[in-house]
Amino acid sequence: MTTKVAWDYTHQEFTITDYYYFSILQKVCEANDIKVDEVTDWNKLADYDVIVFNYPEIPFNEKEVQDIVNLVKQGKRVVILGYYKNEDNIADTVNTLAKAFGLEMNPDEVTDSENNHNNDPYFVVTSKVYQYNDGVEKLMLACTPSISLKGENTSVVIEGEPTAVSNKGFKPILGAKYQDPSGGEFIVIGTCVFWDNYSIELYNNKQFAINLLKKD
Repeated sequence: MTTKVAWDYTHQEFTITDYYYFSILQKVCEANDIKVDEVTDWNKLADYDVIVFNYPEIPFNEKEVQDIVNLVKQGKRVVILGYYKNEDNIADTVNTLAKAFGLEMNPDEVTDSENNHNNDPYFVVTSKVYQYNDGVEKLMLACTPSISLKGENTSVVIEGEPTAVSNKGFKPILGAKYQDPSGGEFIVIGTCVFWDNYSIELYNNKQFAINLLKKD
């Protein structure tokens, strides 16, 4: 069954049609029966199974937050992705939406001096992938902040290895989820570059991307 994905562009996100960054992800979606549309009309998000906010640069207002809360209650999966160190105020912007689901992106950076790619501590490698993990043994998340779980019905999706450290003392949780009783989900992934053209073919990043976007 084809999954319909709305790749939002109402909040000045990185678009999936940006060939330099996301051409491989585009091809992966096409090959796995995932139909992705860039959506510039907020009111059309309800027509899709999965909604992606890939590095939104414009904060969400109260009406938009309530709209997304309602869509999750209707069973939609919503994925929002950021970046480390609150660059461009990205953590603050993500949190204008994420806090409604009891999740919070921290203004920190997570590094791992032992479990990393290419001997670079900012390229964090972890095997602690607890959800959306069919066919996934390890992920590489570059330039990632941590996520804090503050509300009910929240759980960890990805966690750093014991060697991973937040420079602000947070627990190195790199992805988290709010699960609605309806079956809807709101997922926060620390870094929007885990599925860019550099990272997606490393470790099992590609399979994780498919699992995240493909909804039965």
